[in-house]
Amino acid sequence: MKINKKIQNDVVKYDKRLPKKAKIIKQKIYKFLHKTLTINNASKPQIIAFYTSLILGGVSLTLAVLGSLLYTLEQNERFDNAKHQAQRETARVALEIDRRLYFAQKSAISVANSLSSGQLSDGELLERLKSEIEANTELLDIGVAYQPFAYQPDVKLYAPYYARIEDKIELFETKINYTKPKYAWYSNTLNKGPNWGEPHLWSDTSIVSDPVVGFYTPFYNPNTPEKSLQGIVYSEYSLTQIRQVMESLDLGRTGYGFIISKTGTYLYHPNEELFKAQANVFDITYEQQDEKLRELIVKALKGTPVEANLTDEITGQNSWLFLRTTNRNGWVVGIVFIQDEILPDSAVIRRKLIGLSIAYLWFGVFLSVLLFQAYLGGVKRIALVSFIMTLLFVANIGFVWNLVLRARTYTATRNLLLSDTGVTQLLAPQIELSQELNQEPPLIIPTGVFIQSFDFTSPKDAFVTGYIWQEYQDGVHDELSRGIILANAIEDSDYELREDYRHKKDGLEVIGWYFAYTLRMDFDFDYYPFDDKDLKIRILHQDFNNGNLNRRVILAPNLSSYSVINPRTTPGVDREMVLGEWYLRDSFFEYVFKTYNTNFGLLDSAPKTNFPELQFTVILQRSFLGLFISKLGPMIVVLTLLFAVLLTCDKEQTMEVLGAAAGFVFIVILDQVTVRQQIITKGIVYLEYFYFVVYLYIFLVTLNFILWSLKPDLQIFKYKDNFIFKALYWPSMMKILLLVTILVFI
Repeated sequence: MKINKKIQNDVVKYDKRLPKKAKIIKQKIYKFLHKTLTINNASKPQIIAFYTSLILGGVSLTLAVLGSLLYTLEQNERFDNAKHQAQRETARVALEIDRRLYFAQKSAISVANSLSSGQLSDGELLERLKSEIEANTELLDIGVAYQPFAYQPDVKLYAPYYARIEDKIELFETKINYTKPKYAWYSNTLNKGPNWGEPHLWSDTSIVSDPVVGFYTPFYNPNTPEKSLQGIVYSEYSLTQIRQVMESLDLGRTGYGFIISKTGTYLYHPNEELFKAQANVFDITYEQQDEKLRELIVKALKGTPVEANLTDEITGQNSWLFLRTTNRNGWVVGIVFIQDEILPDSAVIRRKLIGLSIAYLWFGVFLSVLLFQAYLGGVKRIALVSFIMTLLFVANIGFVWNLVLRARTYTATRNLLLSDTGVTQLLAPQIELSQELNQEPPLIIPTGVFIQSFDFTSPKDAFVTGYIWQEYQDGVHDELSRGIILANAIEDSDYELREDYRHKKDGLEVIGWYFAYTLRMDFDFDYYPFDDKDLKIRILHQDFNNGNLNRRVILAPNLSSYSVINPRTTPGVDREMVLGEWYLRDSFFEYVFKTYNTNFGLLDSAPKTNFPELQFTVILQRSFLGLFISKLGPMIVVLTLLFAVLLTCDKEQTMEVLGAAAGFVFIVILDQVTVRQQIITKGIVYLEYFYFVVYLYIFLVTLNFILWSLKPDLQIFKYKDNFIFKALYWPSMMKILLLVTILVFI
């Protein structure tokens, strides 16, 4: 008990000490602020300076805090809205598929029940089947498959069905022996009863080439006491019908949806090869060693809704995955939404963050004025605040530089091609356009690029060497010639394009060309030395304008040729390439949709609109540090010496100041001329503004000494021997440089 009492007493004493300590801390803060922010015995200008700093500091802090909150809320809202949109689309598609499945299932069960009850005779069956498919316009077919000799004693197999072929309802009869085990839709129904089957191909693919999926249910002979099994009734959908539902999804440019069956077989995927080949998602996850995705799909197949964040190791893209199970048959509807599309362009983000940094900057300036009582005057106070202001402006300039040097974001504004699914999504409008123009579907030619070297031969030209290869499939590309066009190439004396290799296996022909071309590009030097260059190779097939084909010829990236397609890993670029003053930032394929204002002389052809031109883009960032130091170093020395002149000279030494200024101007002019020789551009680049500021301050210092010698009695010169101009020298200069930096990069 004594021990417990002692512990209790210690706790009570500790609790009493807490409020006492808090009170002492509050008193210290109050005394510090009272002492720091005191304005006792101050003059009227000092009081005005105090309250001006206090009010403007409060306004700056308010704007900074509100701006930060709004920026954070905007970013969160952007992601939340996109996420909710994807969730709604997932639920909508799942419900729509459930609705369609319900009517298909209802039709089959209705016919089966009528046959089993005797309400529907064999003679009335065909008429009933026809009425059911007419009523359900989304069905591909509906039919029956009798057991051997169940229809007539002398008829072994009978399986009539009505199918909707090109909007016409026609009567067909299955001629194959569907009782064989390989026809699972029949044997599974006999063993399991009513079920939704797995996708399968019709035996006669000349009628329907796409896989079909359907509901199958047995019916019984009503004329036998034990109601023996007589056959099955089925109603089927073409997976093309499912595709129409999925293509109605609004998931951005590269987001997509997919459907898998209970066994993991793809019923729909934008990459048609997956569902036409009846690929299984579990096989793919095992091949890719993606255990996380496999676990999520298993969870969804058990009926649990799934939401997850995924990062594709191949493309580097972040995405949301939503999985929902249909109530009717346990299919899983999946939605993949690419998060990178939500991110605004890096320039937009930069403008907002610069605005916030300015608000925090001015809060820091006014806070330093208040804390160090610069409003009361005094050499030490003003000098200290001048130093702090200079540091704040320099820090803000560095912050803007950091934003400029950050990795750029492209997905929101450019059509990056990082997956076959994304390519399919971007080319979907081209297929629709071909149908509208009564053309055959576009011919897609897989194309790859590998760059071995480059050299900037002029401000607008780059000499590039490397390889380009294409794949041609027998039976698909037979009408095409073999060749490429580099749309931005200049055929000078050094150009070369030759076929380097050709290989054919299993009907797939691969042709590779070596190229060495000067490519003309519109480089922008405005940000020099923080500039980056988009090195673009614009590739067209030489038949892209062949009017005899009656179809478009479109190049697509041969993504399977690259182990990783993440732009940060610079696919398609030689890692041992000599870069000089540049370093590789990104490389990627992209589509640029071109509209031509001519039909190229083909009278029967309309001008091409939104034609997808394949470009391979390499982002090069200038290695600015060494260059920037070599150029800024002399300027910093000149400005420091100029400040030393300002500190040490007086009004009697005006001629010496003029001589020093002339020497400084000569040094700066020579340095600026070397910059102009390195970059030939019409406009003014960012670095040149630094030279202009140096010129300005050489002029201002000179003018200051001239006026000081002519008007020494002016109050601005009398205060502490020209101290005001000395105190303003660095902060005003940094403020101008910050303003220039913001105007250039915003």
